[in-house]
Amino acid sequence: MQPEPQPQWCARIGLLALLGAAAAMATAAEFVAPYVPTAQEDVDVMLELADAGPADYVIDLGSGDGRIVITAAFRGAMGHGVELDRELVAVAHERARAAEVEDMVTFLEADIFTADLRPASVVTLYLMPEVNLRLRPRLLAELRPGTRVVSNSFDMGDWRPDRQAMGRSSGGILLWVVPAAVHGRWSLTAGNERFELDIEQLFQDFAAAVSRGGAQHHVLHTALRGDRIAFVTGEGANRYAFSGRVDGARMSGVVQIHGVHDTDARVVAWEAERR
Repeated sequence: MQPEPQPQWCARIGLLALLGAAAAMATAAEFVAPYVPTAQEDVDVMLELADAGPADYVIDLGSGDGRIVITAAFRGAMGHGVELDRELVAVAHERARAAEVEDMVTFLEADIFTADLRPASVVTLYLMPEVNLRLRPRLLAELRPGTRVVSNSFDMGDWRPDRQAMGRSSGGILLWVVPAAVHGRWSLTAGNERFELDIEQLFQDFAAAVSRGGAQHHVLHTALRGDRIAFVTGEGANRYAFSGRVDGARMSGVVQIHGVHDTDARVVAWEAERR
């Protein structure tokens, strides 16, 4: 039988556990990013690039003193910041009160890797590149298509930004629009015509193979932004210009069908279902 720990050893074990937890928290905070306040000029560029406004909810990951969320409130947006440092959370609350926007924003002492991202229509970041890459799967999986992600200075690896702007930071300001998931095989109907659509996707870029009745179409153009999709195909003298919206395992919209003459053009509804 093992002897029971003596009270002084219990106290030492508890102290060691406490110190270990504090060290782990400090390491986690350091890994995410050393605290460097975002220049106000860059804050303005970030929110302008995201077109943040009254209909938006902004979540700032690693929110520091709260300046991004507070500035978003001046643009009419609501939102909250996620910050691991308790003292910075207190500073952010005080700054929000001083700016008289405390009813529109709040700040949470929490881990950015477990924070709920789903309410956001805009996510802002000023984190290290490896942290962006660690967050990337969650951003793509949990955010709704069309959500804007803005990073100060650092990219997302091979996820190409949709837009970029200059700021004071050397890396500039980068914007991504979360794309809908469109990869896979689809059965597509346009009027009384039936098509097979195969899509291979890499973030907002995709390659499509389209066939009708065994005849392969030439794909002339593809585009995906959020839940909006467009692609143009050709078969003989006919051109099919599809435009629509993605809703999970379904897509729908309108297609312009162009023939040899302008008078041959018609517009019909189309819909597709993932198989």
